[in-house]
Amino acid sequence: MKKIILSLAVISTLIFTACSDDNDNLPTTKTVTQSFQNLPDLGSNYVYEGWLIVGNEKISTGRFSHTEGANHTSSALDIAKVSAATMYVLTIESTNETGADLAIPSGWIFSKGAFTGNNAAPSTDDALYKGATNLETATAQAFLKAPSVGTVGGDANGIWFINALPPTSGGFTNLPTLADGWIYEGWVVVDGKDGNKVPVSTGRFSDPNAADVSFFGAANNNEFKGPNGVPPFPGEDYIVDPNNRYPNVTFPIDLTSATVVISIEPTTNDAQAPFGLKPFVQALNNQAVSTAFTVDNNYAGKAISGNVSR
Repeated sequence: MKKIILSLAVISTLIFTACSDDNDNLPTTKTVTQSFQNLPDLGSNYVYEGWLIVGNEKISTGRFSHTEGANHTSSALDIAKVSAATMYVLTIESTNETGADLAIPSGWIFSKGAFTGNNAAPSTDDALYKGATNLETATAQAFLKAPSVGTVGGDANGIWFINALPPTSGGFTNLPTLADGWIYEGWVVVDGKDGNKVPVSTGRFSDPNAADVSFFGAANNNEFKGPNGVPPFPGEDYIVDPNNRYPNVTFPIDLTSATVVISIEPTTNDAQAPFGLKPFVQALNNQAVSTAFTVDNNYAGKAISGNVSR
């Protein structure tokens, strides 16, 4: 009987040891692979960052500047949390962040997607754009025209994103509605008195067929115009600078060789320069006044998509 008991004890010990060895060999970490197609170049001031959403926790999968065709692999992450993630979110982050800000997302959500099994397909639907829309077929046009001019200035000192002269609508087609937290903003980049380029806002807008709102607040709408009226569409006349907003720029501003930009801005962004998302850009070269010109769409025909695997 003692031999039988001894044998059972030995067997139990062997089984326990084997189980312990198996548990010791189980992985405790896992990486996440992220790949995207046609992500816009954000320039040097901003980067993309991926996040796993695990309940109320947000776990970074790394920051990266997009290179077409490249895979971006996270550091080793807690395997239990990777497996429990329900959603992947791609944000845009400032490269100037430091300290605690590096550990939390900016809230500037570019794309997102729910996990199905071990994969997610983040898209801009209900993230950058409202619903399933995008900028692939959007167009933009503008005129150099300054309807508010009195005795000072001329048509070279104003720009309006309109369909015709006189206008009946804004100068955009197929422009998607942006999701909450994002807004369009027009810019003209002109030569400063010191020879450096200066971005000057034409105003922010959500509706391309309505008047925009000044970068400096609604109370300052069209503060640069002359004594006469302006149309109720996005644009601005730059005749005077009564509040000295742009001390390094000579008014009236000659826009005939300006670079025209329509950016997509976070509503919380207060930088006095275009954000990293610049879908429409057009460099003018002695542009004729009162003549329609196209603002090129850098996102035309480019379907933005992604795949995330864990």
